[in-house]
Amino acid sequence: MILKEKIGSNLIYHNVDDNISKIVSPKNVSRTWENSINYIQEDELKLKKGLRTAQIGAIFAIKAHWIVSDNPATIVMPTGTGKTETMIATILSEKCPKSLIIVPSKLLRNQTVTKFISLGILKEIGVVKAKVKHPIVACLSSTPRNIDELGQIINSANIIVSTMNLLKRFNDNYIKLLHKECTTLIIDEAHHIEAKTWNEFKGYFRDKRCLQFTATPFRNDGKKIDGKIIFNFPLAKAQEQKYFKPIHFCPITEFDEIKSDLSIAKKAVEYLDRDIQSNLNHVLLVRAKTRERAIHLYEYVYCKHFKQYNPVLIISGIAEQIKQEALKKVKLLESRILVCVDMFGEGIDIPNLKIAAIHDKYKSLPITLQFVGRFARSQKGLGDATVVANIADDDVKDSLKDLYAQDSDWNILLQTMSDNAIGRELSLQELTQGFIGTGILGMNINQIVPKVSMIPFATSEVDWQWERWSKVFDEAKCFYYINEEKKVLIVVEMEDSKIEWTKFRNINNINWQLHIVYWNPQTKMFFINSTNKTTVNKLAENIFPDSRRITGETIFKCLHGINRLMLGTVGLNSAIDGPIRYKMFAGIDISQGLTESQKENCIKSNLFGVGFDGQGKVSIGCSYKGTIWARWVETIDFWMNWCNEIASKITNPDINVSAILEGALIPQVINNRPNIIPYKIDWPIDLEIRNDDSVGFELPLFSCPIYNVGIGLITTDETNPIRFYIGNDDFREEFELVLDKEKFSFIKIKNANAEVHLGKEKLSTTQFFNEYPPTIKFVDQSTLEGNLYITLKNSGVQFDLNKVLAWDWNGVDIKKESQGKFKDRSSIQYRVIQELQKNSAYCVIFDDDNAGEIADIVTISDQNDQIEFEFYHCKYSHGGKPGARVSDLYEVCGQAEKSVIWKQDTKNIIDRMIKRENDRLRKKGNSRLEKGDIRKLKELRNKLRIYPSTIDVYVVQPGVNSSKISPEMERLLCGTSTYLADTYSLKFRLICS
Repeated sequence: MILKEKIGSNLIYHNVDDNISKIVSPKNVSRTWENSINYIQEDELKLKKGLRTAQIGAIFAIKAHWIVSDNPATIVMPTGTGKTETMIATILSEKCPKSLIIVPSKLLRNQTVTKFISLGILKEIGVVKAKVKHPIVACLSSTPRNIDELGQIINSANIIVSTMNLLKRFNDNYIKLLHKECTTLIIDEAHHIEAKTWNEFKGYFRDKRCLQFTATPFRNDGKKIDGKIIFNFPLAKAQEQKYFKPIHFCPITEFDEIKSDLSIAKKAVEYLDRDIQSNLNHVLLVRAKTRERAIHLYEYVYCKHFKQYNPVLIISGIAEQIKQEALKKVKLLESRILVCVDMFGEGIDIPNLKIAAIHDKYKSLPITLQFVGRFARSQKGLGDATVVANIADDDVKDSLKDLYAQDSDWNILLQTMSDNAIGRELSLQELTQGFIGTGILGMNINQIVPKVSMIPFATSEVDWQWERWSKVFDEAKCFYYINEEKKVLIVVEMEDSKIEWTKFRNINNINWQLHIVYWNPQTKMFFINSTNKTTVNKLAENIFPDSRRITGETIFKCLHGINRLMLGTVGLNSAIDGPIRYKMFAGIDISQGLTESQKENCIKSNLFGVGFDGQGKVSIGCSYKGTIWARWVETIDFWMNWCNEIASKITNPDINVSAILEGALIPQVINNRPNIIPYKIDWPIDLEIRNDDSVGFELPLFSCPIYNVGIGLITTDETNPIRFYIGNDDFREEFELVLDKEKFSFIKIKNANAEVHLGKEKLSTTQFFNEYPPTIKFVDQSTLEGNLYITLKNSGVQFDLNKVLAWDWNGVDIKKESQGKFKDRSSIQYRVIQELQKNSAYCVIFDDDNAGEIADIVTISDQNDQIEFEFYHCKYSHGGKPGARVSDLYEVCGQAEKSVIWKQDTKNIIDRMIKRENDRLRKKGNSRLEKGDIRKLKELRNKLRIYPSTIDVYVVQPGVNSSKISPEMERLLCGTSTYLADTYSLKFRLICS
């Protein structure tokens, strides 16, 4: 029998035997919890009742943890594996006299109170012994009128259940009283609590036992849940042990947003009808992202079209009585459709919910896993779960896009995604937990993000004396962390520094210095990262007595493997005493610096540069004194891996330092244009233009993003001023580059009154180019940005003529490039598309011709768990017959080189193709898709989140005779091929006659 006692606006619940009228005190209740639990375990067939595997594992993990530690602990259990009963069994078996339990919502608070009052099913299945008295439970649902009333509530109960939304409104005195009286703090659904709120509240309970239960140990706000993960029950195990029913994903593809909601609803109701016909008492859950969306779906979709299922609406802001009546209808199966925003926030926990119509997808993995856990729980008399979603809707984070692919198997994907996400957390914790030491209260190892920098040392020691760091620093002013297994020592030093503007001794500054030592015994090297370089050698000598700092020319080996290295600074030391011992050269003075470094009286002090490593752009700096650095900050584990990569270069005897510096690119200021033919112009590299709408052009009657605007050369000779154009079918402007007296400027020679919007800033097009000059490339591979001219060293590499493919162009007008909207059969592009159509490996063939194109033709094939792109850049011939005209290759090679930006993230290729297809269709034009469709493009984009990708680049020029390729043409082809290989490892081929 449940007796209720009201204190103010809050209720105390007593579960007493019918034959006992006397209410027992909380202290006397907890006395009955001695030896209260039978640790019987459910068998595999679930014929013998008892604790589930997940529950018994969690209970003993908690016991083991509490034997050795009172630190916060996290228990990871998938929703539906019995978290609440685990909490109950823990409190009873550990005889926790007074526990505060925090939940994320009001309805979950009420459900938790009900579970604790009844002890769930634990007495029924014999886990809790008959002699045990039920805990007295306080439901803290409103703020007590005063401190005395709160004290009365606390003293009247064994368990206090509340929400964080209520508790964060409590004043300090209320929270201090809760802390004083409660022995244990338990958080359910810990990922729902905002990090700042939780940290502030938990600060009061640092000396109390704290358990955090969650299915996902990372918060919805992106922050991490603190507390060591002491137990992790994998989702795979829960599926294997049949705590979850199989989940069937039913994707629909509806590109028209107006039709999407009704299409989802029709498919979901189709499954509801199927299940009802199969005598399954299933209910359809309709998920929306906002109250407004939920109301719209309820009124205009489900009530309008499926009224026979008596839909109900449960959202925040409606009266509690209406909400409870709606829940009652669903539980009694009077209603078969429930529309909500957040089933967790609303506290909805109904086993019959087995079909989900996801109109708005959850955007984070934690919420998705929680949703599926509640939705797919196994229960007698209920069938499998079904999820319906529109996969044409892309409004979902990358971490979940795999779930919404066409052929995704949720049973496998959710297991993999859960294991991977939690595995990353465990891996980070493993590194963190491997550290011991004094540390700084509240600071986690993962919060230390040093600059990527180090000083390398060699050592032959077989052991290290890390404890001797205290010989270098004052222990009283330091905190240290040591990980013996990973060989990492971290020292955080508090350093006083004098104030310059006073002699008063009691005023000073406090600075914090960071020192990290990492030893790799395999390479016989160790590395030190320190914010105070003066202590480095002393620290090294104390920990490794035989240490030898690596300095001199050897250090510059770290630049090896960086293609097209462009030095930004060169520092030189004079080997002769004099008034100037050090010189720094930057920008256009680099050439002078390198020249002086070759003199006998100068020594290279430091170098810094940027270049490409075949996978993208990198930066690196180094000093002959032994420091190596890059321009970013990262975590400790990233820094360790970076040190190992650098060490592999430093210790490589085959690397020639002189050869590295000989290949460096040196910018110089010029006053006259180079007397060389330009063949390529591209947007400023600083803008990284792909699909970004923040940069674009505004004209009097319209605007367009920069990725739909082309840029091309007008000048194609050696002497005339360099002119170029920007534009598309709607506008065109032309410019001329003026070089004079070490200055440059751009003047407009054809005006369309365009302005550039750069974020919130607006510039004229000439202002824009003066600020962000385009990159112009010449046939000798030199480049010009404004008035900075860079010449490329001759590599001596020859173009591989096996990369030349000769086609038969019979019936094609080789002076006609584009097929146009009427698909001109005599055009070069049409012929190429027809030839590509013969290859069944391509699942997509895309006509991307026009301003802002990726290439004239883009093909995609899905081969052996790899997505392969091919870009075809077509160009008309300058003559009626194939020959050896180098001019036929200028523009098309320039277009090919622009392809490299797409390798940075190939998902952007798909995004651009979808944008351009939709733009074309909106203007009532023909589809760009010669093979495949939007649905296939979206499927491929989903796969790109899992599979690797390649890009092969082809230039198509039937005006070139393959048997007459001249040395000039070969040099140009070789330059383009080398550029594509050096920067992003792209393959290059020529299709000609």
